[in-house]
Parts: sequence; C-alpha cells; structure tokens
Amino acid sequence: MLDRLSSALLQARAPETPFALSHGSLVSWGMFLARVRAWAVRLGEMPGARWGLYCDDVDEAAVRLFGAWAAGKTVVLPGDLLPATLQRLQGEVDGWLAGPASAIAEPAPADFALAALDGELPALVVFTSGTSGAPVAIEKRLRQLAAELTVIESTWGGAAADATIVGTVSHQHLYGLLFRLLWPVVSGRVLLAQQLLYPEAVAAALGGQDAVLVSSPAFLRRWPEALALHALPPAPRIVFSSGGPLARDASLAVRGTLGVPVIEVYGSSETGGIAWRSQSDAALDAVWQQHGCVDLEFAETGLRLRSPFMPDPAAWYDTADRAQPIGAGFRLLGRADRIVKVEEKRVSLDAVERALTGQPEIAEARCCVLPEGRLGAVIVLSETGHAALARLGRAGLHGYLRTAIAGDVEALALPRRWRHVETIPLNALGKTPQALLVALFGASAEQPEAQVLSVSDTQAVVALEVAASLAAFEGHFPDTPILPGVAQLDWAMRWAQDMFGIAAPFRGVDALKFQHVVRPGCRLVLSLEHLPAKAAVAFRITDGERPCASGRLMFGAAR
Repeated sequence: MLDRLSSALLQARAPETPFALSHGSLVSWGMFLARVRAWAVRLGEMPGARWGLYCDDVDEAAVRLFGAWAAGKTVVLPGDLLPATLQRLQGEVDGWLAGPASAIAEPAPADFALAALDGELPALVVFTSGTSGAPVAIEKRLRQLAAELTVIESTWGGAAADATIVGTVSHQHLYGLLFRLLWPVVSGRVLLAQQLLYPEAVAAALGGQDAVLVSSPAFLRRWPEALALHALPPAPRIVFSSGGPLARDASLAVRGTLGVPVIEVYGSSETGGIAWRSQSDAALDAVWQQHGCVDLEFAETGLRLRSPFMPDPAAWYDTADRAQPIGAGFRLLGRADRIVKVEEKRVSLDAVERALTGQPEIAEARCCVLPEGRLGAVIVLSETGHAALARLGRAGLHGYLRTAIAGDVEALALPRRWRHVETIPLNALGKTPQALLVALFGASAEQPEAQVLSVSDTQAVVALEVAASLAAFEGHFPDTPILPGVAQLDWAMRWAQDMFGIAAPFRGVDALKFQHVVRPGCRLVLSLEHLPAKAAVAFRITDGERPCASGRLMFGAAR
C-alpha cells in the first residue's frame, strides 16, 4: 500500500472518474489532480516545512493535503480552530493552508509533473484528544499511514466493494482522516465531502447511494431512536465506529435497525489501529480481535504493543489500557490512568463504574474526583431506576445505591455526590473529558443544579434548575424575586466554556436580548451552538415555550 499511497497521484485513472460528491455536485479525478498540482507548485515556492491545515470539506482537505505532500511539506492537523489551539500552534507552523476553495486560481504549468511521494516523509502531525490533559502532537511518516491503509483495505475492502464513503466524524482527527479521506483516495472509492451532522442527513446519504458509514459512539448510540422518526434508509455495507467503546445495547440497536453489525475500531493517535470487534447477542461484550501485524503483550501496567503503524515497528509501546487475553482476542478492562487517589488511597474509577452499572437501576455511569477530593457519580437511570426514584426520592435512591455497591467498593470510594443526566456527555470523538463531568457538579449558591440533555462538538443542551436559594435572587427583589440577566449571561458563558473546552477568555456578547423574566422554581433550558470560525457560541435560554434570553458569546483576544 506504500506504493499505492506514494503513487496515488500517478494512478492511471480516467480524468472523468468520479472522485467526490460535494454539495450535490460530482468532482472528477481530473479536477482533483489539477488542483493538487496547483497547490504543489504554490507550496513548492514557499519557505517553511510545516503547514497547518483545517478544511470543513474532505475533498478540499484532500487537495491541500496531497498538494503539500507533493511539495515535500509536513501537514499539521489541528482538531479545531479555537483561539487556544491557534495560540498553541504559534511558532509550530510556518503557514496555513486556508482560504476558500478558489484560493489557488492559477493552474500549474503544463510541464509540471507530480512525482511519487517518499515513504519517509514526515507527512503529518495529529493531536491526541486532550481528555486527560493538554493535547500532545504525534508525528506520522507516510509509510506508517500506508501500513494502516493496507490493513483497512485487506480487512474490509471486500465488504466495502465500490461503495461511497460517508461519515459523521471529522477528518481533522486520525480516524476520520484514514477512513474518510485517505482510504477512498488510495482505493479509488468516491468520498462524500461534507460531514453528516444530523440523523436525517445520514439517512438521506444512505438513500442516495451504496455507502460505507464512518461514525462514532456519540452518534450511533442516539441513531436508532432518531431513525424511528424517518423512513428507514437502505442498509450501508459497513458501519464503522471509533473514539471509544460503543455500549453493547447501542451496537445491537443499530444492527437491529439496519441489519448490519457495527465494526468498532480500537486504537489511538499514538498507535494507530490495534484491533476491532463486532458485538453479538452474547451476554458479555465481544472480545477484540487484534490486527495480524500488531504484536501484543498483556502486562499488569497495561497493554504493550509493537506495530508497523508506529515510528519504530520493532519497539514496544506501553499503553494505559488494561486488558485481559481471552482465547484469540482480548477484553479491555479500562484505563490504568483512571486510578485516582481518594483520601490517599488508590481507587479505580472503572471499578466503581462497573459496580454501579451492575445495579438494575443504572443504565450508564461515569465517576470523577471533585475539587474537594470526594467522588462524584454521573448516572443515567434505567426504567427500574426511574421507578425507584419516584418511590424513594433522590436522597433515598442514592443511599440505596451506596449500600448496594458497598460489598464491591471500599467505603472511601463510595460516591458522595450524584448527578442525573439523560445521556452521558461525549465529545465528537466519543470521549467524556473529566472536566466536563466535574462541571456537572457546579451547583452552589451561585450556580444552579444542571442536567446535560445532549452534547456534540457543535451543539449542547443543558437543563438548569432555578432554586429560590440561589444567591442571584438576594435583593432582586424582596417581594417579587427575579433572576438578574447578568446571572443568565454568566451561566451561558460558563457552560459554553465547559461544553466546548474553550480556554480563551470571554471578551463580550453580541445581539443580547432579554425577553421574559425568570422566577424561582423555573426549569430553564440552555441551548448552545459552537461557532469556531467566529470564535463564538450562540446561546438561547427558554422556560418551556417562553424565550428568556439569547445572544452570541465572543471568546479570545479583542480584535
């Protein structure tokens, strides 16, 4: 596959061969190559070796990526364009492959010829998700990417046939880049250029062509319920999921709806792909099947591996994933770095979560260490749990759960604080940052009790319980308490930063409107829309059908 990747731009395809479907129009292979040549000429004349790339559409990203590689440049691929990200990359890139699709208008000279790419080219810099700290830059040589594409094609190419590759995940991360961009370019499959953000868009895409769906746990766990509102689309040839484990019930729900099993891909930015699995009707989670070219060792400290997807294929790499060998495969037991200190003793957050989800009242659970050192539990109740809540009340239910897991968990590891959510919040990679969990426990005299109703990379909805005891009501006004507008603005700002990981400072608000007063006892719904290109978050606060406040929060240094 190195030959196929390095010579991807030299493949003898007819110019009219379909390359991509973009905004309803077909982009041909000849159009793609012409624009790659133009970028290669332009970048070949530019100084600097490292260039940042961020494009919304996959076809345009492919043009600039291969144009940069043809010019011998390294492409730095950030996951977003937040001010904090741009600030972190200052001095790390020599320029940006930015601007509209028409940014390069001049065609390449007629005598300019593209050459095969060098397998040792430091082709790419990607970043870890940052869910356990600051994002870490990972360099990939072209041969590493080629080795992984070889495995993808040999494992799933036959099942994919000549289907169009569509996806709900961004190509700005390694999983999306490999499956949505590089795989179709190298294998000659058509790619759908736009990322599909909504269930109805996916249903329409599947109805329009024979397709392979590249998705994530965050999307797939909600998809069967959303499909119930639409006509059932034709089944895709394959459904991929990566970024985190997909719950067995969610995997089986997708398979039951579409008639196609979900292929989960396990790996990381550092290691590339490691293994895959497909859930079955068995009572236990399916075991992971390692790729044949990946060697594994099961150490007490975590899974060790060596792989052709790594910088040195012969060197062993220590992951933080604990795993147990089972037959020809293995089962993941959670992250070793989820061992935390509570009152100076080591506590496994995974073990506490397993104990909680072993109770019939709880469908899902995530735990975190709160700033005061106590353990907090974020839980999704099952139908049995909702019935218990109605019967016992919150305090009674929490006491019952603590007693129920006391035989499996040390006393100091029993959750002290609880938050109920409809779904565990996940980011676009299907991960739950600890900071997001901790933020759910922000209720105090200044902050209302909150419930995250939904969250994605660009959208979030949070329910806020406006208790009469909130400090914001003091003196405003004694006889008829009204929540000040500044409190609503503060809540919107705090949740915008927490939901979307915005580190840049708040610098103002545009189009601010207050339409109805908020009184004690209200249950507000805060809706947020992240607008990275504008360094802004649009917000709307409603009380039932009544709009209360809206505006656009601006972040970053003043312009």
